[in-house]
Amino acid sequence: MQHRLVSGSAHWGGLRHLLNAALCAALLMGSQLEAHAQEFYVLGGLQQTPSLGEKTYGYTYEYAHNLTDNVYASFSYLNEGHVTNHHRDGHSAQLWGRLLSADRRFAFSLGVGPYRYFDTTVKTAEGGASDQHGWGILISAAGTWYINGGPWILQARYNRAQAGSLDTNTFLIGLGYQLDRGSRDGPVVPPPSYSSLTTHNEFTVFGGTTIVNNFDSPSGIAYAVEYRRGILPYVDLTATYLNEGDARVVRRQGLAAQAWLVRPFFNDHLTLGLGFGPYFARDHDDGGGVTRTLGLFTMSASYRISPSWTTRFSWHRTVTTNSRDTDVMVLGLGYRF
Repeated sequence: MQHRLVSGSAHWGGLRHLLNAALCAALLMGSQLEAHAQEFYVLGGLQQTPSLGEKTYGYTYEYAHNLTDNVYASFSYLNEGHVTNHHRDGHSAQLWGRLLSADRRFAFSLGVGPYRYFDTTVKTAEGGASDQHGWGILISAAGTWYINGGPWILQARYNRAQAGSLDTNTFLIGLGYQLDRGSRDGPVVPPPSYSSLTTHNEFTVFGGTTIVNNFDSPSGIAYAVEYRRGILPYVDLTATYLNEGDARVVRRQGLAAQAWLVRPFFNDHLTLGLGFGPYFARDHDDGGGVTRTLGLFTMSASYRISPSWTTRFSWHRTVTTNSRDTDVMVLGLGYRF
């Protein structure tokens, strides 16, 4: 995603820290319950852009799902920081091969997969911004230490992102948490499986912020309403009304339909999901309202606070063809029935 997770905006900086704190609290509370997940990582460090001779920060969030002792799959968000004329981030799904030590506490892994990037660049002499979308490849190597056999994990990682706008190297270190615990140290294989629906019916009302992905990052107040229905144990469908508010260069609202991959954690208290689908929106720009068909990609997490009530955070990325991409981050209260 191209969203500027670290920006000069104090408003967004405060929201980001609040969301990180909420996520950590959910993980700590959930660790006291029966776990139904694999491994989650937060890593940070240095990004190097050889073609520009520049360095900046980088960080990643990742969910890893063990398939065998020596093979696992992952989904990650990578933010490559800010270098001259490029603010780039994106998502990657990777397949990894892993070598474990005899005591299963140390592992060396190699991973590769597609990288969908979003890059804010300058396209005019006057400094006008362009949102470039594209596909690349992410090649990674990781050294992992299961501290005392788990559940806490220390990892150092190298990423090579080869993409159309520029090639980068990231050197990261951070912590992970092993959400499944088994009878042996190290990774838990196989993960639990489920036969019931993750979600039955859920209606949620949201409020939050819209941030336009250009170098100024203008923002506005956003709100949304959503109906969610599970159709398979790991699959949900949603219908969403999204109003992105007035972010100066974007005043957009519309309807979205998304299909989701979802998975419950912590005895069905915490659920994480990825959704994608069309977004039929009307953008009230200075030239008059124009109806557009966009794409909407969303990462979402919910935490059940009672059998019927849940809180949900959703991070929407709108995908446009006219350099009006936005990130819409909303927090809501939902009712399940």
